[in-house]
Parts: sequence; structure tokens; C-alpha cells
Amino acid sequence: MRRRGLHRDLGAAALFAMAMALVGCPDERATVEVTAEAAANVARAPTPNMIVEVGSVRSEAAIDAEAVRAVLRDAEPAFFTCLDPDASTGVIALKLGIEEDGATLDVASLPATTYGTDDARACFERIVAALRFPTTDSRERFELTLSLEVRPRHEL
Repeated sequence: MRRRGLHRDLGAAALFAMAMALVGCPDERATVEVTAEAAANVARAPTPNMIVEVGSVRSEAAIDAEAVRAVLRDAEPAFFTCLDPDASTGVIALKLGIEEDGATLDVASLPATTYGTDDARACFERIVAALRFPTTDSRERFELTLSLEVRPRHEL
């Protein structure tokens, strides 16, 4: 009898967490929002011998670059679904517009991009567009320029 109540409580907790993800949480920490489709792709994708590393983060606004890096690092499993099967390497350079609440307004590839096919670059752009970034203290829109480096994973 007690066991059934525990499962009901776990179900309620999961429902609450999903509702908070849909509605938004006033928590100021950086969050990553992953769609069900992206999560399914991550579950199907084998762990590659590649790594997607944050190369640079720049903005004229006063932002916490390390918090932005943490958001991008947390998205690495989703980025794996974008990797070209030929294990190519290169850089994805992006310019983002960020809303007052940290939502991504728009994403554009920059000429410095050297990685992959058009489809692979579009995949990276879609994932980055779904991320929520830390905001500025003044809560204003700002632009963010970043680069992601795709390279082989070197094991020690």
C-alpha cells in the first residue's frame, strides 16, 4: 500500500518538473531546454570518438562567459547528433541574439565556420537556438558570438 503512494508521488514530481520546463522557472541559473525529438536522437546516437568543445564566447554586454560555456557544455550530447559520419573536424562560428530572459532570438553562422555539411551546420544552429542563456544584470537584449570546435577525443 505504501509503495503505490510512493509511485504516485514520483509521478506528481515528474509532472511538476515537466510543467516547470514548459512554463519556465524563475531560477536565474543557466538552463538547457532539450526537446523530446532531440532527446530521442541523443538516445539513438552512439557516443562518437569526437568532442564538441567551446572555443570562444564574446559579447559587448556584461555577461558571465563561464555560465554561457556551461550551457554549451551541457548541450554537448545533443551536438553529437549533428556530427558528420566521416569524423570531419572544424569550427562552428555563430552569432546569437539573446532576449532579456535568456531565450535565443536568432542564430546565424559566421564566415569563420569551417565545419561540416550544410545539414550539420543547420543542426548545430537548431540546437543552439533552443538553448536558454544567462542574462545580463540590466536584463536587456544582447548579442553573443561564440565558436564550437569539433575535434577527435583524445583519451589519456
